[in-house]
Amino acid sequence: MKKALLFIVILAVTGAACGLLPNSWETEGVVAVMADQADWDRLHPDLSRVFERVTRTPQKETAYTLVHVSEEDFTRYTKYKYLVLVATLDSRGRVGEIVNKVVSNPEIRAQVERGDRFLITQEGQWSRDQFMLILVGKDAETLGRIMEANSGLIFDTLDDVVTDRIKKIMYKRREQKALASRLMSTYNWSLRMQHDFFIPQEFPDEGFMWFRRIFPERWIFIRWIDGGRESDLNERWVVGERNRVGAKYYSGDYVESSYLFSYHGEFLGRPAIITTGLWGNDDKIAGGPFRNYTFYDEYTKRIYMIDLAVYAPNRDKLPYLKRLDIIAHSFKTIFDMETE
Repeated sequence: MKKALLFIVILAVTGAACGLLPNSWETEGVVAVMADQADWDRLHPDLSRVFERVTRTPQKETAYTLVHVSEEDFTRYTKYKYLVLVATLDSRGRVGEIVNKVVSNPEIRAQVERGDRFLITQEGQWSRDQFMLILVGKDAETLGRIMEANSGLIFDTLDDVVTDRIKKIMYKRREQKALASRLMSTYNWSLRMQHDFFIPQEFPDEGFMWFRRIFPERWIFIRWIDGGRESDLNERWVVGERNRVGAKYYSGDYVESSYLFSYHGEFLGRPAIITTGLWGNDDKIAGGPFRNYTFYDEYTKRIYMIDLAVYAPNRDKLPYLKRLDIIAHSFKTIFDMETE
Protein backbone atom coordinates (compact mmCIF):
# COMPACT_ATOMS: atom_id res chain seq x y z
CA MET A 1 0.00 0.00 0.00
CA LYS A 2 2.80 2.42 0.87
CA LYS A 3 4.65 1.61 -2.37
CA ALA A 4 1.43 2.17 -4.33
CA LEU A 5 0.94 5.53 -2.62
CA LEU A 6 4.48 6.60 -3.47
CA PHE A 7 4.03 5.52 -7.08
CA ILE A 8 0.75 7.40 -7.54
CA VAL A 9 1.89 10.59 -5.84
CA ILE A 10 5.17 10.95 -7.70
CA LEU A 11 3.64 10.33 -11.09
CA ALA A 12 0.88 12.82 -10.33
CA VAL A 13 3.28 15.52 -9.17
CA THR A 14 5.70 15.18 -12.07
CA GLY A 15 3.08 14.68 -14.73
CA ALA A 16 4.63 11.48 -16.05
CA ALA A 17 2.91 10.06 -19.10
CA CYS A 18 1.37 6.64 -19.27
CA GLY A 19 3.13 3.92 -21.19
CA LEU A 20 6.55 2.34 -21.07
CA LEU A 21 9.13 4.01 -18.88
CA PRO A 22 12.33 5.28 -20.52
CA ASN A 23 15.67 3.64 -19.84
CA SER A 24 17.63 5.02 -16.91
CA TRP A 25 21.20 6.28 -17.17
CA GLU A 26 24.05 6.54 -14.70
CA THR A 27 27.68 7.34 -14.09
CA GLU A 28 29.02 4.53 -11.92
CA GLY A 29 29.57 5.57 -8.35
CA VAL A 30 27.57 8.81 -8.70
CA VAL A 31 24.33 9.34 -6.76
CA ALA A 32 22.05 12.20 -7.76
CA VAL A 33 20.52 14.13 -4.85
CA MET A 34 17.26 15.97 -5.38
CA ALA A 35 16.83 18.54 -2.62
CA ASP A 36 15.65 22.12 -2.45
CA GLN A 37 18.61 24.48 -2.25
CA ALA A 38 18.08 25.38 1.42
CA ASP A 39 17.88 21.70 2.41
CA TRP A 40 20.98 20.87 0.35
CA ASP A 41 22.96 23.71 1.95
CA ARG A 42 21.99 22.54 5.44
CA LEU A 43 22.18 18.76 4.99
CA HIS A 44 24.97 18.30 2.45
CA PRO A 45 27.61 17.62 5.16
CA ASP A 46 25.38 14.96 6.75
CA LEU A 47 24.68 13.34 3.37
CA SER A 48 28.38 13.35 2.57
CA ARG A 49 29.22 11.55 5.80
CA VAL A 50 26.65 8.86 4.97
CA PHE A 51 27.49 8.19 1.32
CA GLU A 52 30.93 9.66 0.55
CA ARG A 53 32.95 7.31 2.74
CA VAL A 54 36.64 7.66 2.05
CA THR A 55 39.02 4.77 1.33
CA ARG A 56 42.75 5.22 0.72
CA THR A 57 43.87 3.39 -2.43
CA PRO A 58 46.35 5.22 -1.73
CA GLN A 59 44.62 8.33 -3.06
CA LYS A 60 41.33 9.26 -1.47
CA GLU A 61 38.37 7.55 -3.14
CA THR A 62 34.78 7.75 -1.99
CA ALA A 63 32.24 4.93 -1.95
CA TYR A 64 29.84 7.24 -3.79
CA THR A 65 29.98 10.79 -5.13
CA LEU A 66 26.97 13.00 -4.54
CA VAL A 67 25.74 15.40 -7.22
CA HIS A 68 23.10 17.97 -6.35
CA VAL A 69 20.45 18.23 -9.07
CA SER A 70 19.79 21.83 -10.06
CA GLU A 71 16.41 23.16 -11.11
CA GLU A 72 17.64 23.31 -14.70
CA ASP A 73 18.63 19.62 -14.67
CA PHE A 74 15.64 18.32 -12.73
CA THR A 75 13.77 16.82 -15.68
CA ARG A 76 16.89 15.16 -17.09
CA TYR A 77 17.72 13.57 -13.75
CA THR A 78 14.27 12.04 -13.38
CA LYS A 79 15.76 9.37 -15.67
CA TYR A 80 18.84 8.87 -13.50
CA LYS A 81 19.34 5.36 -12.08
CA TYR A 82 20.18 6.17 -8.43
CA LEU A 83 18.32 9.05 -6.79
CA VAL A 84 18.19 10.33 -3.22
CA LEU A 85 15.34 12.74 -2.47
CA VAL A 86 15.82 14.82 0.69
CA ALA A 87 13.20 17.06 2.29
CA THR A 88 11.59 18.03 5.58
CA LEU A 89 7.97 18.57 6.52
CA ASP A 90 8.53 22.33 6.29
CA SER A 91 10.32 22.23 2.90
CA ARG A 92 8.50 24.44 0.39
CA GLY A 93 10.40 23.94 -2.86
CA ARG A 94 9.85 21.51 -5.72
CA VAL A 95 11.33 18.46 -3.98
CA GLY A 96 9.68 19.39 -0.70
CA GLU A 97 6.32 19.44 -2.45
CA ILE A 98 6.89 15.95 -3.89
CA VAL A 99 8.07 14.42 -0.62
CA ASN A 100 5.35 16.06 1.47
CA LYS A 101 2.69 14.60 -0.79
CA VAL A 102 4.33 11.19 -0.43
CA VAL A 103 3.93 11.45 3.37
CA SER A 104 0.58 13.27 3.30
CA ASN A 105 -1.21 10.33 4.91
CA PRO A 106 -1.87 11.49 8.52
CA GLU A 107 -0.50 8.29 10.03
CA ILE A 108 2.69 8.41 7.98
CA ARG A 109 3.15 12.12 8.63
CA ALA A 110 2.82 11.54 12.37
CA GLN A 111 5.48 8.83 12.16
CA VAL A 112 7.81 11.30 10.39
CA GLU A 113 7.14 13.96 13.02
CA ARG A 114 8.07 11.46 15.76
CA GLY A 115 11.17 10.32 13.86
CA ASP A 116 9.86 6.75 13.56
CA ARG A 117 9.82 6.93 9.75
CA PHE A 118 12.56 8.68 7.82
CA LEU A 119 13.42 6.39 4.90
CA ILE A 120 11.25 5.32 1.97
CA THR A 121 12.46 3.39 -1.07
CA GLN A 122 10.94 2.76 -4.46
CA GLU A 123 12.07 1.29 -7.78
CA GLY A 124 11.14 2.20 -11.35
CA GLN A 125 9.31 5.46 -10.70
CA TRP A 126 10.45 7.69 -13.55
CA SER A 127 12.62 5.27 -15.53
CA ARG A 128 13.39 1.59 -15.79
CA ASP A 129 15.83 0.17 -13.23
CA GLN A 130 15.68 3.37 -11.22
CA PHE A 131 16.19 3.11 -7.47
CA MET A 132 14.94 5.98 -5.35
CA LEU A 133 15.69 6.57 -1.69
CA ILE A 134 13.68 9.28 0.10
CA LEU A 135 14.98 10.81 3.34
CA VAL A 136 12.48 12.91 5.26
CA GLY A 137 12.36 14.45 8.73
CA LYS A 138 10.36 16.92 10.78
CA ASP A 139 12.96 19.62 10.16
CA ALA A 140 16.54 19.87 8.92
CA GLU A 141 18.10 19.65 12.39
CA THR A 142 16.11 16.51 13.23
CA LEU A 143 16.85 14.89 9.87
CA GLY A 144 20.57 15.59 10.30
CA ARG A 145 20.57 13.83 13.67
CA ILE A 146 18.61 10.90 12.21
CA MET A 147 21.11 10.50 9.37
CA GLU A 148 24.01 10.50 11.80
CA ALA A 149 22.37 7.89 14.03
CA ASN A 150 21.33 5.67 11.10
CA SER A 151 24.26 6.18 8.76
CA GLY A 152 24.95 2.47 8.32
CA LEU A 153 21.34 1.58 7.58
CA ILE A 154 20.93 4.38 5.03
CA PHE A 155 24.21 3.57 3.28
CA ASP A 156 23.49 -0.18 3.17
CA THR A 157 20.00 0.41 1.78
CA LEU A 158 21.52 1.94 -1.33
CA ASP A 159 24.73 -0.08 -1.45
CA ASP A 160 22.98 -3.45 -1.24
CA VAL A 161 20.91 -2.58 -4.32
CA VAL A 162 23.94 -1.34 -6.27
CA THR A 163 25.98 -4.40 -5.31
CA ASP A 164 23.22 -6.82 -6.26
CA ARG A 165 22.86 -5.20 -9.68
CA ILE A 166 26.61 -5.29 -10.33
CA LYS A 167 26.62 -8.95 -9.30
CA LYS A 168 23.91 -9.81 -11.84
CA ILE A 169 25.89 -8.12 -14.61
CA MET A 170 29.13 -9.84 -13.58
CA TYR A 171 27.65 -13.33 -13.78
CA LYS A 172 25.29 -12.75 -16.68
CA ARG A 173 27.43 -14.68 -19.15
CA ARG A 174 30.41 -17.03 -19.37
CA GLU A 175 30.75 -17.72 -15.66
CA GLN A 176 33.36 -20.43 -15.01
CA LYS A 177 30.96 -23.00 -13.61
CA ALA A 178 33.23 -25.94 -14.42
CA LEU A 179 35.98 -24.31 -12.37
CA ALA A 180 33.63 -23.90 -9.39
CA SER A 181 32.73 -27.59 -9.62
CA ARG A 182 36.40 -28.61 -9.76
CA LEU A 183 37.27 -26.49 -6.74
CA MET A 184 34.44 -27.98 -4.72
CA SER A 185 35.22 -31.58 -5.65
CA THR A 186 38.97 -31.12 -5.10
CA TYR A 187 39.20 -28.74 -2.12
CA ASN A 188 35.70 -28.73 -0.59
CA TRP A 189 35.28 -25.01 -1.27
CA SER A 190 34.46 -22.93 -4.34
CA LEU A 191 34.14 -19.42 -5.76
CA ARG A 192 32.09 -18.06 -8.64
CA MET A 193 34.62 -16.74 -11.17
CA GLN A 194 34.04 -14.49 -14.14
CA HIS A 195 35.22 -15.73 -17.52
CA ASP A 196 38.50 -13.80 -17.71
CA PHE A 197 40.11 -14.83 -14.41
CA PHE A 198 42.85 -17.43 -14.64
CA ILE A 199 44.97 -19.40 -12.15
CA PRO A 200 48.68 -18.54 -12.26
CA GLN A 201 49.55 -20.52 -9.12
CA GLU A 202 47.92 -23.53 -7.46
CA PHE A 203 49.65 -25.36 -4.62
CA PRO A 204 47.26 -27.83 -2.97
CA ASP A 205 49.86 -29.18 -0.55
CA GLU A 206 50.54 -25.65 0.67
CA GLY A 207 46.89 -24.64 0.85
CA PHE A 208 47.25 -21.78 -1.62
CA MET A 209 45.53 -20.75 -4.84
CA TRP A 210 45.80 -17.50 -6.79
CA PHE A 211 43.14 -16.17 -9.19
CA ARG A 212 44.19 -13.29 -11.41
CA ARG A 213 42.73 -10.91 -13.97
CA ILE A 214 44.65 -8.29 -15.94
CA PHE A 215 43.97 -4.92 -17.60
CA PRO A 216 44.06 -3.68 -14.90
CA GLU A 217 45.67 -6.11 -12.48
CA ARG A 218 43.44 -7.54 -9.79
CA TRP A 219 43.59 -10.81 -7.95
CA ILE A 220 42.23 -13.02 -5.21
CA PHE A 221 44.15 -15.59 -3.25
CA ILE A 222 42.71 -18.30 -1.04
CA ARG A 223 44.87 -19.65 1.78
CA TRP A 224 43.54 -22.57 3.79
CA ILE A 225 45.11 -24.30 6.78
CA ASP A 226 43.82 -27.70 7.83
CA GLY A 227 43.57 -28.29 11.54
CA GLY A 228 43.96 -24.62 12.40
CA ARG A 229 42.51 -23.24 15.60
CA GLU A 230 40.22 -20.27 15.98
CA SER A 231 42.18 -19.22 19.06
CA ASP A 232 45.24 -18.67 16.86
CA LEU A 233 43.55 -15.85 14.97
CA ASN A 234 44.22 -12.22 15.76
CA GLU A 235 45.09 -9.08 13.81
CA ARG A 236 48.84 -9.58 14.16
CA TRP A 237 48.64 -13.16 12.88
CA VAL A 238 46.63 -12.03 9.84
CA VAL A 239 49.14 -9.35 8.85
CA GLY A 240 52.05 -11.71 9.47
CA GLU A 241 50.51 -14.49 7.37
CA ARG A 242 49.67 -12.11 4.56
CA ASN A 243 53.25 -10.83 4.57
CA ARG A 244 54.50 -14.42 4.44
CA VAL A 245 52.25 -15.17 1.46
CA GLY A 246 53.35 -11.97 -0.28
CA ALA A 247 57.01 -12.78 0.20
CA LYS A 248 56.66 -16.38 -1.01
CA TYR A 249 54.19 -16.11 -3.90
CA TYR A 250 54.14 -12.44 -4.91
CA SER A 251 57.83 -11.55 -5.17
CA GLY A 252 57.94 -9.56 -1.99
CA ASP A 253 54.54 -7.92 -1.53
CA TYR A 254 53.97 -6.67 2.00
CA VAL A 255 51.34 -4.85 4.06
CA GLU A 256 51.92 -1.12 4.41
CA SER A 257 51.62 0.22 7.94
CA SER A 258 49.81 3.35 6.76
CA TYR A 259 46.00 3.25 6.61
CA LEU A 260 45.95 -0.30 8.00
CA PHE A 261 42.65 -1.12 9.69
CA SER A 262 41.62 -4.44 11.20
CA TYR A 263 38.54 -5.39 13.16
CA HIS A 264 36.41 -8.33 14.25
CA GLY A 265 33.33 -8.63 12.06
CA GLU A 266 31.37 -11.20 10.10
CA PHE A 267 31.92 -12.89 6.75
CA LEU A 268 29.09 -14.99 5.33
CA GLY A 269 27.70 -15.64 8.78
CA ARG A 270 31.06 -16.56 10.30
CA PRO A 271 33.05 -14.52 12.85
CA ALA A 272 35.99 -13.08 10.92
CA ILE A 273 38.91 -10.71 11.17
CA ILE A 274 38.46 -8.13 8.43
CA THR A 275 41.58 -6.23 7.42
CA THR A 276 41.88 -3.40 4.91
CA GLY A 277 44.78 -1.25 3.84
CA LEU A 278 47.53 -0.95 1.28
CA TRP A 279 50.00 -3.49 -0.09
CA GLY A 280 53.39 -2.50 -1.45
CA ASN A 281 56.32 -3.98 -3.34
CA ASP A 282 59.60 -2.07 -3.26
CA ASP A 283 61.28 -4.05 -6.05
CA LYS A 284 58.39 -3.55 -8.46
CA ILE A 285 57.68 -0.02 -7.19
CA ALA A 286 54.04 -1.01 -7.00
CA GLY A 287 51.16 -0.99 -4.57
CA GLY A 288 47.45 -0.57 -4.10
CA PRO A 289 44.50 -1.43 -1.88
CA PHE A 290 43.69 -4.83 -0.41
CA ARG A 291 40.90 -6.35 1.63
CA ASN A 292 41.30 -9.53 3.67
CA TYR A 293 38.81 -11.88 5.30
CA THR A 294 40.26 -14.45 7.70
CA PHE A 295 38.09 -16.88 9.63
CA TYR A 296 37.88 -20.33 11.12
CA ASP A 297 35.31 -22.71 9.65
CA GLU A 298 34.18 -25.17 12.28
CA TYR A 299 32.72 -27.67 9.79
CA THR A 300 35.81 -28.12 7.62
CA LYS A 301 38.13 -27.51 10.62
CA ARG A 302 40.14 -25.02 8.60
CA ILE A 303 41.41 -21.49 8.78
CA TYR A 304 40.58 -19.65 5.55
CA MET A 305 42.16 -16.42 4.34
CA ILE A 306 40.47 -14.76 1.37
CA ASP A 307 42.47 -11.80 0.13
CA LEU A 308 41.61 -9.25 -2.58
CA ALA A 309 44.05 -6.79 -4.15
CA VAL A 310 44.17 -4.27 -7.00
CA TYR A 311 46.99 -2.67 -8.96
CA ALA A 312 45.58 0.02 -11.25
CA PRO A 313 47.82 3.10 -11.52
CA ASN A 314 46.04 6.29 -12.60
CA ARG A 315 42.61 4.71 -12.21
CA ASP A 316 39.95 4.62 -9.52
CA LYS A 317 40.43 1.33 -7.74
CA LEU A 318 37.30 0.98 -5.62
CA PRO A 319 35.12 -0.24 -8.54
CA TYR A 320 37.54 -3.15 -9.10
CA LEU A 321 37.78 -3.87 -5.37
CA LYS A 322 33.99 -3.92 -5.15
CA ARG A 323 33.75 -6.56 -7.86
CA LEU A 324 36.44 -8.65 -6.20
CA ASP A 325 34.45 -8.42 -2.98
CA ILE A 326 31.39 -9.78 -4.76
CA ILE A 327 33.47 -12.77 -5.89
CA ALA A 328 34.80 -13.25 -2.36
CA HIS A 329 31.24 -13.35 -1.03
CA SER A 330 30.42 -16.18 -3.44
CA PHE A 331 32.67 -18.43 -1.31
CA LYS A 332 31.08 -21.72 -0.26
CA THR A 333 32.25 -24.87 1.44
CA ILE A 334 30.85 -28.33 0.83
CA PHE A 335 28.81 -27.96 4.02
CA ASP A 336 27.24 -24.75 2.71
CA MET A 337 26.18 -26.69 -0.38
CA GLU A 338 24.56 -29.38 1.76
CA THR A 339 22.45 -26.89 3.71
CA GLU A 340 21.12 -24.99 0.67
